[in-house]
Amino acid sequence: MENRRQFLQRALFGAAVAAVPGVAVASELHPGFLFHPLGPGADLGLGWSLTAIYPPHEGAITLNLAHDSGRTARIDACLRAGEPRGPASTALLDFIVMDGGDGNAPMDESLGRVARRLAAVAAENEGASLDRIAQLAPHAERVWAHPESMSKASTTLRPSLASA
Repeated sequence: MENRRQFLQRALFGAAVAAVPGVAVASELHPGFLFHPLGPGADLGLGWSLTAIYPPHEGAITLNLAHDSGRTARIDACLRAGEPRGPASTALLDFIVMDGGDGNAPMDESLGRVARRLAAVAAENEGASLDRIAQLAPHAERVWAHPESMSKASTTLRPSLASA
């Protein structure tokens, strides 16, 4: 069941989508709609590449990254609510590194720079994707609504799609 805030967010996005000419319908967009022209296999620089983009699930679009060194990372693009929470953001989105931390620990600088690059690409595309962004939720609400899957997110690159 939606709470009042979720209902208003969806209603506002719906009104914005209706008011913007040329906005694509959600079914016409692939999971990486926000990151076009980037897709799986894209070189993000600094040794990082994009390995997967998952469609919206539990309030986020999940991106998997791999580094030349063999390291992997999961970044969830969530709806932004107030001040930015992750290492990168746009007007509508927060990019959260799902590493099990509280956001206060130091992060690999190259991963932060890559997150900012992904955010810059998303910022170019988000205005034409408001209907899909309406499916997302702020990170704090995701943690509250999906505590079990969020606690596993730091060790699981793929989001839990069992209920999708």
